[in-house]
Amino acid sequence: MNPDCSDLSVVSAVDLKESMSQGVLSSGELISASLTRMDALDRGKRGLHAVLDRISDPSELGPLRPGTSLGGIPVLVKDNIDTARFATTAGSLALGGSHPSADAAIISALDALGACVIGKTNLSEWANMRGIQSSSGWSAVGGQCRNPYALDRSPGGSSSGSAVAVAAGYVPISIGTETDGSILCPAALNGIVGFKPTLGLIPTTGVVPVAASQDTVGVFARNTADIEMVTSAIFAHFGRQRFFGGDFHRRYLEERGRGTRFRLGIPRQGFFGYSAKADALFEAAIAEVRSAGVDVVDSIDEVTDSDFALSEADELTVLHWEMYRDLGGYLAARDVEGACSLEAVMEFNRTHAKEELAFFGQEHFEAAIRISGEMEKSYHLARAANLQRAENAIMKSITLGSVDFLCVPTMPPAWLIDHINGDSLAGAGYSVAAVAGSASISIPIGFAGGLPVGMTIFGAPYADAGLLSAASQIEAVLAQTMRPSFLDSALD
Repeated sequence: MNPDCSDLSVVSAVDLKESMSQGVLSSGELISASLTRMDALDRGKRGLHAVLDRISDPSELGPLRPGTSLGGIPVLVKDNIDTARFATTAGSLALGGSHPSADAAIISALDALGACVIGKTNLSEWANMRGIQSSSGWSAVGGQCRNPYALDRSPGGSSSGSAVAVAAGYVPISIGTETDGSILCPAALNGIVGFKPTLGLIPTTGVVPVAASQDTVGVFARNTADIEMVTSAIFAHFGRQRFFGGDFHRRYLEERGRGTRFRLGIPRQGFFGYSAKADALFEAAIAEVRSAGVDVVDSIDEVTDSDFALSEADELTVLHWEMYRDLGGYLAARDVEGACSLEAVMEFNRTHAKEELAFFGQEHFEAAIRISGEMEKSYHLARAANLQRAENAIMKSITLGSVDFLCVPTMPPAWLIDHINGDSLAGAGYSVAAVAGSASISIPIGFAGGLPVGMTIFGAPYADAGLLSAASQIEAVLAQTMRPSFLDSALD
């Protein structure tokens, strides 16, 4: 096997593309390496269970196009993204092996760009919006996805399989979706980079919806250079170059007299104190970044705890309302027998309770179907209030701190998988950007007890290019090497 793809847990997509463009490596060899790795790591009692469906051989893809933007790079996508080639189930047996009639917009874009979508990844069923005591990474279709750093630890959710697939070296790039943390959470827990673009810059047409006001398609990779390569190509495909090409961010910095430098602010209110180990790693990382010459504004005093105190009740009101409207519409259009409405899926789950409801219920679905017309005013008020809180918190911090981006710990290290009590997430730094619709990214900053810890960076909407540039510079300073030791023993 060509050494450039002998271990996809350490190789860069940028380097792979260069090797293919020089004729040193073929896309077929690369895809074969991906499939071999999945065979070795994904199934069985000690398997990662990150993949639900995949091609068997590169020949299934037809003619490959190595000269395109993402020339021949294998990609796995979350199984709530419509694919005509593969079943799309959102992890639910109710959708069984059913195939949508058309690809999602992001799948069509990847195909046009020359990427090779070779399979679908496991996820938290229905994007973690079915029941309250859910276990991230579990679906009735795929079982429990596992963290490659410790098999008894959570892989995070809901884009669990997409993150694990990159961390374990199945593929250099994967696609996930986020409503609130579903990209940044698994990225942090699996020691990789996860990027959620500004809301709306990548179409969500053909994505099994939770809530249109927060649903976003995003990218996982091992480093920010790979994220930039893929995201810039996707943005260009959808005509979003002005948000990625640098002009928007250059103007942003020039208006502030920054030149090409950026200033990083740390809002201390509400983001710390959930994990002493994660906090310590974050402080050490910030000290390195400051020593490298980045201007860091530590603690923006004018910003208080209440500024970042989003209302969970308001967010759930929004998610339940929009889920009933959006998911209900999606299911009606898919028209799968026995699953053409949210009520039908709930009845299916009750009928198949042993498989679907063994570990947790469907309280979010139940709340969604209780939505009625007279509650519409409450929905609009809740959406406006929480959106204003999130936007004001971000812009107040940026303005009063005179900074370009904000930086906080992503979350504590991975918790133990618990199918009785569900997830035990203590706190996280990604929700404010999710509610505001701003771009955000999590990059790894080290290990706590052998488990990865991440740093979240976010800012104003549409500053995607600048955000990735800042993350890349911080990543270069920290120079973290993240590779699960599990891989060595599993591949022996």
